[in-house]
Amino acid sequence: MILGAKSNFLLSFIVLFFSIVSCDNESSVPGNYHKINGFAQGSTFSIIYDDQRDLSSEINVVLTDFDKELSTYDSESFISKINNSKDSCFSLNEHEWFETCFHYAEFFYHETVGEFNPSIYPLVDYWGFYTNTNPRVDTNYLRDSILPLLVLEESFSVIDSGEYSYICKTNKRAKLDFNAIAQGYSVDVISDLLESKNIQNYMVEIGGEIRVRGLNHKGELWKIGIERPVDSSYIGEYGFQRIVNLDNQALATSGNYRKFKTINGNRVSHTLNPLTGYPANNNLLSVSVITDKASTADALATSFMVMGKTKSIAYLNELETAQFQVYMIYDSLGDYKEWSNY
Repeated sequence: MILGAKSNFLLSFIVLFFSIVSCDNESSVPGNYHKINGFAQGSTFSIIYDDQRDLSSEINVVLTDFDKELSTYDSESFISKINNSKDSCFSLNEHEWFETCFHYAEFFYHETVGEFNPSIYPLVDYWGFYTNTNPRVDTNYLRDSILPLLVLEESFSVIDSGEYSYICKTNKRAKLDFNAIAQGYSVDVISDLLESKNIQNYMVEIGGEIRVRGLNHKGELWKIGIERPVDSSYIGEYGFQRIVNLDNQALATSGNYRKFKTINGNRVSHTLNPLTGYPANNNLLSVSVITDKASTADALATSFMVMGKTKSIAYLNELETAQFQVYMIYDSLGDYKEWSNY
């Protein structure tokens, strides 16, 4: 499961290196296109749209409010208040983004039989990825104390009484972590904002998650580059493994090659398997998913990294009609190999 400040290693055709704290207008895009760059969710964002209205303030408000609901790094956010509580219920009436994200995550939790898991926080914390510390690995403790906290339906429940809805925390040690889907969902939220303003051509990129509509300023489909997954590389250092065209689609990429740690001389991936309690052990380097929503692409890319190549392909083969395209880069005896279903 991808965790922390999400490690999605998709780079758009514009290489993003920004360090500002809020929206910044740019005028470098030809024609009627408007460009906004900024910093959000511990990463950068870039939004290009076919309209000269300056929406930077409105977008910045949305992204700030989004973090107030779903950021585990903000101790005052709604999700942090739930995580830090003992066992109580919270009203969801003014927390639509949280409620929607919870239900999305809950769907993929059941769809993947637990390999995507929004209650993975205690496992992430155990392996020290929040605190950058190394655990004293104890299989019995993992099995008896950590894994029971990851059974979503035994730790959290949403109660909808019609007029009111609540989320109830039933295990005081359980905590939620939406980092494997929330960033993609934020891309969808901004995309829906642009569409509500009748903007027909746009690209929204937040932390590497992308959703596009229509055409770019050249009148062409939006071109997106998928990075070569080289260990410890910085963004764009080794160029692209593949360039894809997106046609009213979203794309998310998850990978293992940039965030990992060494414990007792062994490399430990930040992709954790919530079924075993251990880092996922497979030869996948990165997985890219193309579909209609960035939240869906985000969750599936993470799930396939946990499943591994063989199980992911088997999962795809079980579907009568796959509504998404998958592109995997994997290690085969030290060489990069590719697999895709398109």
